[in-house]
Amino acid sequence: MTEEISDKLGLSLFMLAALFVSSMLIINFVKDFHPIRYVRVGGEFQYIKKEAIKEKISPLLNTGYFWVDLPAIQQAVMSLPWVDKVLVQRVWPNRLELKVYEQTPVVRWRENELLNARSEVFKPLNIDGFKVLPVLNTPDGLQKEYLLTMQGMKRALLKHDLELAEFRVNKRLSWFLRLKNGMQIQLGRVEPLEKFKQLIQTLTVLGKKVNQIAHIDMRYPNGYAVNWQKNTKIHW
Repeated sequence: MTEEISDKLGLSLFMLAALFVSSMLIINFVKDFHPIRYVRVGGEFQYIKKEAIKEKISPLLNTGYFWVDLPAIQQAVMSLPWVDKVLVQRVWPNRLELKVYEQTPVVRWRENELLNARSEVFKPLNIDGFKVLPVLNTPDGLQKEYLLTMQGMKRALLKHDLELAEFRVNKRLSWFLRLKNGMQIQLGRVEPLEKFKQLIQTLTVLGKKVNQIAHIDMRYPNGYAVNWQKNTKIHW
């Protein structure tokens, strides 16, 4: 009886091994018979290099048309710093198509990173070409809220021919602005949006004298303080 059980077990193991070998042969046959011969990459790129995409996905294409891991290819391309979104699909009989969407920065985030319109942070290797973008600097997790605020302030300042260079919110939620003409503005932490509205009214009153201001402190409860640029003579 023991010998019979042993024979059956041996036969079962032999059949499993044969099945495994057969499966591997079939997989290799299908892979070789239906390799991926063409990869088409679509998208409008300024900063992404197609060579970089090719380098990322080439090691993942050797499994053939039926076995290629589409999520792995998508993830590999997404690891490139300028990639925002990737769509991957098979096209019969031997082609892979990728649609790659590039990030569009709207502001700089702190020192060395960028934000897209969804307030998502991404970090290219070099952002020297984006120094013209205004800077947003807030506590972690608040960039979405303050990006919307920043965009509103930017539009309001442009009506006075002023460009926002930096919007900074510290850990105490105190607001600070710096304009491209060098002017610095302290809005503080008490109703800073209301202080900004007062600032816009002040800019309207000051007219062309605005360009002679070095610093405005709006943190006073009933007014504001103005520091003029050096050697500036003001005639009212």
